[in-house]
Amino acid sequence: MKQVLIVIAAALAAVPVAQGARPKPVPSLTPAATQALWRAEVARAKAHPRSVSDAACRPSRAIFYAQTDWLRLATKLAQTPSPCAQYYISVPPLAADKSQARANQAAQIRALGPQFHAVDEISWNGWNAWVTANASSWFQAGVTARERMAAAGFDVGAGDAWALNELSSAVRKGTGSARRNALDFLHGLSSDGVKGIVFTAGLGQTTSELGAYKLNLQNWLQDAAFWTEAAGYASDWAQETYGDIRAYAVAGTTPQQRRDALVQYLGHEPALAAAGPETAGPARDFLRQAYVTFGNAAWAWPSSYGWTAAPAATMQDFVSGQVYASRAFAAAAGATVDRFGFAWAPNNTQGLTAADFSAQTGSVLDRIGGAIRDSGVPADDAGSAACLPSWCATAVDGAVFTTGWQSFSTWSTPAVGFATVPFQLTAGTVSAPVTLQVQTAGAPDVATSDQVLTLATSSPKGGFSTVATGPFTPTLTVTIPTGGSTASVYYTDTLAGTPTIAAGAVSQIEAVAAGPLARLAVTPATATVRTGASQTFSTTGFDAYGNGVAPAATWTLSSTALGRLSATTSSSTVFTAGTRGGSLGLTATSGAISSTASITVTKPRLRLAGVGTKMVGGHLVASARVLAGSQPVRGVALTLRVRRGSSVLAVVEGRTAANGKLLWRSKKKLPRAPYVARAVIRSASTASRTQQPAR
Repeated sequence: MKQVLIVIAAALAAVPVAQGARPKPVPSLTPAATQALWRAEVARAKAHPRSVSDAACRPSRAIFYAQTDWLRLATKLAQTPSPCAQYYISVPPLAADKSQARANQAAQIRALGPQFHAVDEISWNGWNAWVTANASSWFQAGVTARERMAAAGFDVGAGDAWALNELSSAVRKGTGSARRNALDFLHGLSSDGVKGIVFTAGLGQTTSELGAYKLNLQNWLQDAAFWTEAAGYASDWAQETYGDIRAYAVAGTTPQQRRDALVQYLGHEPALAAAGPETAGPARDFLRQAYVTFGNAAWAWPSSYGWTAAPAATMQDFVSGQVYASRAFAAAAGATVDRFGFAWAPNNTQGLTAADFSAQTGSVLDRIGGAIRDSGVPADDAGSAACLPSWCATAVDGAVFTTGWQSFSTWSTPAVGFATVPFQLTAGTVSAPVTLQVQTAGAPDVATSDQVLTLATSSPKGGFSTVATGPFTPTLTVTIPTGGSTASVYYTDTLAGTPTIAAGAVSQIEAVAAGPLARLAVTPATATVRTGASQTFSTTGFDAYGNGVAPAATWTLSSTALGRLSATTSSSTVFTAGTRGGSLGLTATSGAISSTASITVTKPRLRLAGVGTKMVGGHLVASARVLAGSQPVRGVALTLRVRRGSSVLAVVEGRTAANGKLLWRSKKKLPRAPYVARAVIRSASTASRTQQPAR
């Protein structure tokens, strides 16, 4: 014990606080405080050993990947442990040579009690370099890694473990020999019969396009030989699902809704295996026993571990919600041991002082420890105590659940879809190749049998061809052969609009725009307008196929003597006739295209609408009114005669006023008697006459 205390004191004494863009791998960010707490917890572990078998709580394996600060992580967890939990804390390899295990660390973690286990992080990248440099095999790399692990003080007999970090996306995709290399490495690591932990690369929670990832994962899950062999080497399978606060802290949501969104993400790999066909059986069986829902406690990162660049209190809330979701997932799966864990990588990106950063990272560690302990209590809503008394409720502006992870509860089967986006073409032209593709979950796949497809269009003027030069037909049959992925066609259409093209059960709406202006039409084509009246004309454009084209027309009159234009736009104008009659043309022009309407200006025939007399204050008033059509006419020359019996009282020659009237009033008062007024339009070839006696 004395020797261990000397080692920890030497290891911590000169360790700086990690700040800046990327944490350095150090045992603790708070050397003195960790040393004091470690001494106290080691003493307590020796004086009061805990017995898991005596506790009434859910058994769990809590696995932690520590990029740095591993001893403080373990020591803080030891302050408030769950009596039913086994804690596994990873120790990173040497930064200068990642094939070398870090010595003098494992015993310090084991000293915290029988629940605490040191995990040697086996770096894939470090050992890849070793294999290349030594022209060795991956199996031998695994054997050598275990030898170096033991030499550094890790003791699997005392409960320590190894963890491979990490299987890359090449293993998931089945690229080259990646899977074989991974299995050989795992075989070497477990050659003494001791299985270990495997970390595998995944995708961030806010990833929107998941199709290719799901397809690769489905193909991997159906590699029965891989999973059967991997089950003999790995005790725990941790998919790196580094959650994002922006996909968790959604305003107005309940802890249960957040739990469900997290479960969909944290447990998407075994959920997909469970929905898979019989070929995924070995993967399904292995994951049911070994899967670790791996959460994110790395604070405060803007990327890499998902977005956690929020206040420490928000991060405390986030880790509480992840513990709740992990416990709920394990309970729903019927697990006898809850397997979950976190990545721990404190990063001072917020410019905090060393003291503040240490205090706030410490508060996150305290919340992790408390959430694990509290959530182990049996309850109908498994794990919900992690949110007590008021956690799992913080909100972040703009946060929204990533619903795409819901799709991993169903197995996607191959189907034909459009690989090219909807196109837009001009009427009469030919599209770029339209590609049909075998897809699974929206990602490219290959046909397992010939896929015969008949293409059709909703447009009566559309057609398909296998070559851009045609000929084009309204329907076309093409085949994606077995082992192939795509087939391409060309499309043309002379009808502007949004035709739907279909190939079997899939369809896509395209856009066909009208071609260039080829013809103009003016409406009305002919018009008769009386003097002083107005008529509106409009123009419509058409392409060579009769599709409407919005014209940008200018308007001209063949004669400005008969009228004028007003309220003119690119598609309409108003013609107002003048006082003269005659014929003229109105032309709309757009570029080299024009169209002309014929206009006839007519002068309506003048008529006497009324001649009469009346007595006003003893005076005789005679009037005559002239209309053209229904409108009064100014300036018409009239002769107005007024008589009584055979006596002519007055002969008045004058012109009508604006109201079309000519008036006469006697100078003297006259007696009441029958008076007659007659009017003649002097300019008319045929005079109109009316007469009316005055009373």
